[in-house]
Amino acid sequence: MAGTHHFSLTRLALATLCAVAVNTQAADAVYREAFPRVAIDPSRGVAGGGDADFGATLQYWQDDQALEKSKPWIGNPEHEWKLNWKFMDLDHTDDMHPGYLALEQGEKLFKFWAKREPAFRTCLGEGKTDFKGLAAGYPKYDPKLKKIMTVESRVEHCAKTALWEDFKQGSPANNQISLYFKSLSTNMPIKVDTSSTEIMDSYRRGEKLFYTKVGQYNFSCASCHTTTGLLGQRFRGQVPTSPFADAAHFPTYRVGLGDIESLQQRFMRCNLQARTKGLPPGDPAYTDLEVFYTVLSNDYPVSVPSAR
Repeated sequence: MAGTHHFSLTRLALATLCAVAVNTQAADAVYREAFPRVAIDPSRGVAGGGDADFGATLQYWQDDQALEKSKPWIGNPEHEWKLNWKFMDLDHTDDMHPGYLALEQGEKLFKFWAKREPAFRTCLGEGKTDFKGLAAGYPKYDPKLKKIMTVESRVEHCAKTALWEDFKQGSPANNQISLYFKSLSTNMPIKVDTSSTEIMDSYRRGEKLFYTKVGQYNFSCASCHTTTGLLGQRFRGQVPTSPFADAAHFPTYRVGLGDIESLQQRFMRCNLQARTKGLPPGDPAYTDLEVFYTVLSNDYPVSVPSAR
């Protein structure tokens, strides 16, 4: 009887431990709703969204000719959103905005540090000293570092390893140097490598984040940027636009902020506006979201410095 009693207690203890483990796993699994998905073809880049689901706006801003025809809409709140703000990019305005000042500062910073430590230049260029066109291939997978690298994370990495300086992502120094680096690819089409397994894994994680609802308002990115959401409708004094080719103009000068803002800082600010916790620039989730957004910008030219 004693042996049977001991065996029963053992079984009960094991069952209790299993129940605790299951309940702990259930508690750790955070429930998230998702916005209804729409079809996106990443292999088609900026044209991969399908006209109906993203407002059929590509035809109005896909190139200079389309923008020229659409110029009469500038200043008309009913139609201007269809231009995806592309009319404000580099070659479509005669205004000198503070983004140019940040670009000059970025060039000065880069040349100062590259002169002091030439390894900073070769690190940024991954062995190359001519940066022309390099930024158009970011984000990219770095097999040596075994991680996805954005321009901003490359600047941070090279500053740490070559300069022993901490140019954190989202900092003024990082944004300015990144802006300069990207400006050397201006007017060149974005070409994120969608044949890379690591990039496409990151893209799919980013796509999931695009549709995942978060925060007090229970919003996702898609809540604002698809036609089944708020695309084209006035919301808090603004009209949300399509996410396609958005990555092309970052880092950008934000008029409302009076400062340069990186794409991942924009993600953070969107999260805060949706009443959820913002993540620091460089967080893996934001890197995945940047990959997703930049693949949706493939084949569209880099457009910096820009203002929004």
